[in-house]
Amino acid sequence: MNPKLLFATLLTGALTTVALPASALIMTGEGNTPVSDAGWPEGALALANLKTRAGWWEGPPFGGGEWHFLYRGDNTAFGQALTNFAAIRTRILELVIHDGPAPESPFLKDSKTVNWEFTVCVPESWHRLYNNPQSVFSSRSPNFRKPVDSPRLDVYVGNGGLDWSKVSVPTNVHVIDNRVSVAGSKPAASMIRVEAFDMANGKPVRGARVIVASMNQGPAGVTSKPALRANDQNAYPTIVEGTTDETGQAEITNIPNGPHQVYMKAQGYAVRVLSYEQFNERTYKTFSTELSKVATIRGLAVDGDGNPLAGVKVRADTLMGIDGRGYLLAAAPEAVTDAAGKFELDGLPTGYCQLWAQADGFSYGDVTSIYDVPATEVTLRLKRAGVIMVRVTDKQGKALSRYENNELLVSVEPKEGSKVGSWGGGATVKDDGSAEMKDVPPGEYRITSRPNPANSNKEYTKEQIVTVKPGTTTEVRIVYE
Repeated sequence: MNPKLLFATLLTGALTTVALPASALIMTGEGNTPVSDAGWPEGALALANLKTRAGWWEGPPFGGGEWHFLYRGDNTAFGQALTNFAAIRTRILELVIHDGPAPESPFLKDSKTVNWEFTVCVPESWHRLYNNPQSVFSSRSPNFRKPVDSPRLDVYVGNGGLDWSKVSVPTNVHVIDNRVSVAGSKPAASMIRVEAFDMANGKPVRGARVIVASMNQGPAGVTSKPALRANDQNAYPTIVEGTTDETGQAEITNIPNGPHQVYMKAQGYAVRVLSYEQFNERTYKTFSTELSKVATIRGLAVDGDGNPLAGVKVRADTLMGIDGRGYLLAAAPEAVTDAAGKFELDGLPTGYCQLWAQADGFSYGDVTSIYDVPATEVTLRLKRAGVIMVRVTDKQGKALSRYENNELLVSVEPKEGSKVGSWGGGATVKDDGSAEMKDVPPGEYRITSRPNPANSNKEYTKEQIVTVKPGTTTEVRIVYE
């Protein structure tokens, strides 16, 4: 079958000073029609195109390159898959055993009847996303600054089709057994094992709380990710927890089914989120992590003339420990400057971070600097900004918010093109045909509009170059013929 294209709405802002809506492409396909080599390790294609494949998907985060192939079959069919898997030429091959059934997938009907899954990454895409030395955009990902994930087989036993006792694993395949029965728990229980160390000295962290919180429902029915601030309060309700022992280890059992957040908090350390996981019956997970001492950033926000600015929202982003790797909080700590322009961000891990500042009528352009944490004399400079007001119409002047039955987007980028640290923006056109972008830094900008999704080979409207001045609104009209 031909692959389907799915569009997901994402928030991006890594290379710009604002968050932009963008379309992230996910490719999916059902059945076993052969796929082409996307740049995988040698030998992966033969496994990907086995006749026992039920479907596949490939997609984000931000650039794609992670391919998943889903299969159904008995021991004979799995034996062929395992032979092909062992023939892949790469540093490490991993096989992970799970109690069945397979987790539900939005990309395949009856995904719980899948017997095994093959995951393989395109190394070039991985390195550009996670290992670019000029970018820390992906610091929240556990893959940040890591080698490429090994090709992996996830095998789901217990849902019929496979008898694991009759499987012989080649010697070059590393086996990870994630069945709770092997971990020593009752077959119907889910559990996690955690070990924690001090990032600065490598010693075990004793007495740390390991908390499993339900993501089914936050406060007042809110299901979005929680706001984790300096007081270390979590918006998700705790359902089970444990405490690390003298060796820095803890075991949490009897975890109920559902989407859960797993995080750690210990006296003197910054809270750290370990994972967002979907727990099913007999889920077993292990985590080994390092905790960083808690720290604070203090500073001042000023305008272009050096005058203090009150009411500026300041946020710590791209949090990293002293190891230079991402340190995940549930949400970035925030503060608002006082009458003297001063702010304080606490609850941060010792290490490094980027800072973001926002105030109506101002723009903040320093999105590339990385600050030491802790710090006490940080100065953030904001400049007077303008507004771009776009109105979209047909040639008769009637307001448009859709074209060819698709929503319309407006995009803004610098006249000379986007680059790291430059401002760029975008918005979905409202029902009245308008799209407004506030706090735009002064300068020349290129404005375009397209429906979403769009034909990449088609030009829908003429691009326009406009000049934005401080404290003024620049009016732009876009006409769809």
